[in-house]
Amino acid sequence: MDVKQLLGAVSATIIKIAVAAVIIVAVFRLAVYAYDFGYQVFADMPVSEGEGRTVSVVISEGLGNRELAKMLEQKGLVNDANVFYIYDLLSDYRKKELKPGTYELSTAMNAEEILEILCDEKKEQEEK
Repeated sequence: MDVKQLLGAVSATIIKIAVAAVIIVAVFRLAVYAYDFGYQVFADMPVSEGEGRTVSVVISEGLGNRELAKMLEQKGLVNDANVFYIYDLLSDYRKKELKPGTYELSTAMNAEEILEILCDEKKEQEEK
């Protein structure tokens, strides 16, 4: 075996190892991101502990859930609009309509509490 063939084989092996390492790192980072995202969705943690601060939110007729999630993130009521949106899709509130109006929400509320208020769940139960 001459030197050129040996260097070619070594170079090919090094490239294969480098590609495998890049793939392993990418898969690991994706797995960590997926775990963190899933944890945020299912942990349903509020933005702040304790009393929090109160924020006024106006829900207009026909407001979509993705727009709601973005608005809540802008107002500081949720940490991540995508997490709130996925929580909404997985919750029992996905089939309920948002009730238009002005609401006073707190940063100490989790996603379920916010959706319960915005869908007027308590009022519907009281009316039955």
